Amino acid sequence: MPAVKKKKKSVPVTIENKSGFKGFFSNNLFIILAFVIPFVLMTAAFGVMKVSPFGDNQILVTDLWHQYYPFLADMQEKLKHGESLFWSWTQGGGVNYFALMSYYLMSPLNFLTVFLPSEWLREFLMFSVVIKVACASMFMAIFLRSLFKKNDFSLVIFGCSFGFCAFFMGYYWNTIWLDTVCITPLVALGTVKLFTEGKFRLYIVSLALSLLTNYYIGLFACIFVLLSFIAYNIVKWDGIKKFATNLLHTGIYSLIALGLTAFFLLPAFFGLQNTNASGATFPTTFAINIGSTNDLMGVLEAIRKILSNFITFAAPAIKEADALPNIACGTLSLVLGILFFTSKKISLKEKIVDGCLIGFMIISCIIRQLDYIWHGFHFTNMIPYRFSYLISFVLVVMAFRAFMLLESSSCWDVILAALFVALVIIFGIGTQEAYALVGTAVIAAVICVLLFLYTKRIVPKQVLLIVFGVIIVGESAAAGYIGVKTTTVTGTYDYPRGEESTAQVIDYMDSLENNTTEMWRAEMTSTQTLNDAALNHYNGLSMFNSMANVDMTVLFENFGMMGWKSGNRYTYAEGSPVTNLFMNLKYLIARDGIYMNTYDLTEAYGVGNVKLLQNNHYLPMGFMTNSELAGWQVNQNEDQFNPFDTQNEFFKLATGIKDDVYTPLDVVSQGHTDYTQFPVNKTDYGRYSFNCNDTTVTPHVKWNYEAPKDGLYLMYADISGGDDVTVMINDVAQSKTYGMGRSYIACIGQCKKGDKISVYSNLQQGQSGSAMVFVDVLNQDVFEEGYKKLSNSVMTTTKLTGSSMEGTINAQENGLFYTSVPYEEGWKAYVDGKEVTITPVGNALVAFNLDKGEHTIKLEYYPKGFAIGLTVTIICAATFAFLCVWTYIIKKRGKKKGDISENPEEVQINAE
Repeated sequence: MPAVKKKKKSVPVTIENKSGFKGFFSNNLFIILAFVIPFVLMTAAFGVMKVSPFGDNQILVTDLWHQYYPFLADMQEKLKHGESLFWSWTQGGGVNYFALMSYYLMSPLNFLTVFLPSEWLREFLMFSVVIKVACASMFMAIFLRSLFKKNDFSLVIFGCSFGFCAFFMGYYWNTIWLDTVCITPLVALGTVKLFTEGKFRLYIVSLALSLLTNYYIGLFACIFVLLSFIAYNIVKWDGIKKFATNLLHTGIYSLIALGLTAFFLLPAFFGLQNTNASGATFPTTFAINIGSTNDLMGVLEAIRKILSNFITFAAPAIKEADALPNIACGTLSLVLGILFFTSKKISLKEKIVDGCLIGFMIISCIIRQLDYIWHGFHFTNMIPYRFSYLISFVLVVMAFRAFMLLESSSCWDVILAALFVALVIIFGIGTQEAYALVGTAVIAAVICVLLFLYTKRIVPKQVLLIVFGVIIVGESAAAGYIGVKTTTVTGTYDYPRGEESTAQVIDYMDSLENNTTEMWRAEMTSTQTLNDAALNHYNGLSMFNSMANVDMTVLFENFGMMGWKSGNRYTYAEGSPVTNLFMNLKYLIARDGIYMNTYDLTEAYGVGNVKLLQNNHYLPMGFMTNSELAGWQVNQNEDQFNPFDTQNEFFKLATGIKDDVYTPLDVVSQGHTDYTQFPVNKTDYGRYSFNCNDTTVTPHVKWNYEAPKDGLYLMYADISGGDDVTVMINDVAQSKTYGMGRSYIACIGQCKKGDKISVYSNLQQGQSGSAMVFVDVLNQDVFEEGYKKLSNSVMTTTKLTGSSMEGTINAQENGLFYTSVPYEEGWKAYVDGKEVTITPVGNALVAFNLDKGEHTIKLEYYPKGFAIGLTVTIICAATFAFLCVWTYIIKKRGKKKGDISENPEEVQINAE
């Protein structure tokens, strides 16, 4: 960041202040315009793309479709009903809601949804994006005005440069990040004021807000503060004593800011320990992200590609893992950023430090070790270089500094800047669209010509302001449109799918449970989003959440449900009766009316194609099982187990029945003449390798079975390249295609003895690989016997809150009190008023030993770290309040009485 210059006993440049209402607008006209103009431009961009309320489209795409909007809809319901924010029953069987909020929902704007009708939520979300882009521009203008003591239209120009930078335009759909990104100029301003004037209020408040609104992006703000501290002390080195003082002040005030957030971030930290990301390891060998070779030439190639992404009209990256960082922030910033390095009034030390700052962040995008550190000691899943907005911020500040000092620039400086921009455009040939290259070249030429004429004193600076204003408004409008068009929009008419009919079915389901105290669950036979329960407001099992408990993901995989550790998700699709029983599933909603489990499910209601199915073997949350179930362990080796065997073992341990609840079928015939197929191990049924010998045909794999008896049949298929699986009964394909991208135990349906069952999947030509394919039949007599035993001792729920449940139970014998509540530290169990030790089943589900007899049960959740964090927050808030009172009231009054100047050395910005 550009440094400031101290001059003793000088009069600081001031901005004229007028009193009154009119005076406020007069004094802050350009700050207001820096908000209003981006607001109008971004709204227009959405309007052109016919986003509601301007049409029938919406901004819900990628994770905004699957995560952010469903979570926001769920939060709105919680706020309106005054539910606990510690825990939520809605997603994933139950989730640490504090941890989820810390990453997804802490935008201050989200809390305003309590005042909105739910049908306006999508429009609110769109306008919240507009507001955040406008705030980024406005906060940048505030930063520039305060730092450089300038108050004209240039604030709007450079504010828009940051507000419409490629990071915002490419990642605006990632609404959870935008608050912290748009606060960045305030954090930078607070940092500057702390370093130069010793003022700490803005620094503490802005840094705390950055961490609260999104701790992940807030981490980048903290790293940037550290880099700014280093840069400032190099440029303004004033001895070791001054350095130590600055370090002490920065450390103390940073700790206070961090402490103010402890009530929230400490539980989030402990929540992160339960995620898959906590197992990441530091890369030990040198490797780069962008270049083609892991050497100096590869690094240089990567730098060339990154520099080419400063092209103004280039379509921003959205989420591609191999994308370049989104760093473009306007042609004017690019040209003036070069003039920063040629300005005679900027010291060489400052130029070197600022150049190194940008260079370091660019190198951090390339070298994997630095990339890993920036992202919290973790490699990102898609959306790379999430700190790249800081490159744009620094470049815009440098460009403004150069603009302030244009009088010292010569025509040769302008020519040098033009040559550098030409080089960037040349770098973009082959990687950027032609229209982007031509557009940038034309605008750069106009800017350079004007600057050249200005250095010759042919055109005045006011002309520059006018033309630059037109250019930046035009570029911002184009950036907004390109960003929205690249990110794309979706239709409002189909979200959620079958909205009206689905809503009616869910309303009917809720009406059936109006007088129910217990915590019952529902799910969809197939998902539309990966958080359908949050979107539709029922207690479900599926969840896609970066804070997902990895133990639950592993449990899902083992138990024959869809789980994906690195994808931070676990999902329910129409599963087996055993799955439904132990997951306390009471209802299933079939949006398309298709379901295969007629043994276990009964139609309770329907509207159009949407059907409500009721589980015939439902057990309420909390029932007694054999004590041996506490010893059941998951298999950590992904895809190396047969989930039917897992459910057999689980069922036996829980019920004490020695017979298997499933019987496997042997393959009668397999494959196709175009394939070579063989078992991996003759003693290990269901595991195969395959290879296509003919690339001229449409390849497929197929396994045929014969039903040994009447009953319910189920299938599990994990096939390389075979994500879509078709089941045929007597060579007739079923109406349902099974999505086995993440494999699960799926119901085939009722079959009769002697029926031919075929599992079939199309593959790509030349496909080879391996497969695990299992077809089993449910032993209904064994299942019914087990269900009867488990239903003998069931808890009757007497009270249910958002983070606790209470009930009574009459245990027929000693055993394990089992629930399907996801376990993490923070849960406590009480029996007859006394706390007991929780022994989680599979390290994932809340359970504890319980003696025979009548008991009262209470389960209660408080996020781990909340009590300590709240204490720290109170202490830091009190400390902050004391420091404010002492510094800005008591100490100030004392100095006035003594007629002592508060600042013997006034800070002045060299704006000449």
